[in-house]
Amino acid sequence: MNYGDTSFIGLVNAEKYKSFVDKDWELDKLIYHFTDEMKQGNILVCQMTEEGFAHSWKVDIKIGTDDIEGECFRRALGYIKVTDNRLFMVDYDCLTMAAQYEDELVPDENCSSYKIDIENGIYQVELIQYYNVDTDEHFGNSDRELSLNFVKKPEFQQKINNVFWCTI
Repeated sequence: MNYGDTSFIGLVNAEKYKSFVDKDWELDKLIYHFTDEMKQGNILVCQMTEEGFAHSWKVDIKIGTDDIEGECFRRALGYIKVTDNRLFMVDYDCLTMAAQYEDELVPDENCSSYKIDIENGIYQVELIQYYNVDTDEHFGNSDRELSLNFVKKPEFQQKINNVFWCTI
């Protein structure tokens, strides 16, 4: 992801995700909204930095791969539903504009290029962060900074209480 505020990154089913929150949303309300939509399988959201750094992330996408072993900064596991044979990676700018204005789309023009073509179904997604942007430290393979590993599953088993790695 090359542009925009990447302090939070989302993986979104644009067909199902309900993006609008409120014209005057507060951050805690937005985090609650993300968490609620995550519980429904419409989006997965990660807080990528505690310091608010914008970074151009090198993202590795794997579909149908078994668990990825090896050293990393942190990892999370969630489920997402694919209903339109595609998902999009979106940045914080895209998510917040759509949360504030009903006529803003997810993905926006910038994030529409981060399309992931994937067969409809339920996927367990392993999100693995290898680069800590706050300390400028790589863990494991330095060729990638974030991996998304999709494994198709027969049923939805989401057990999420908050945005991944959220400190707010």
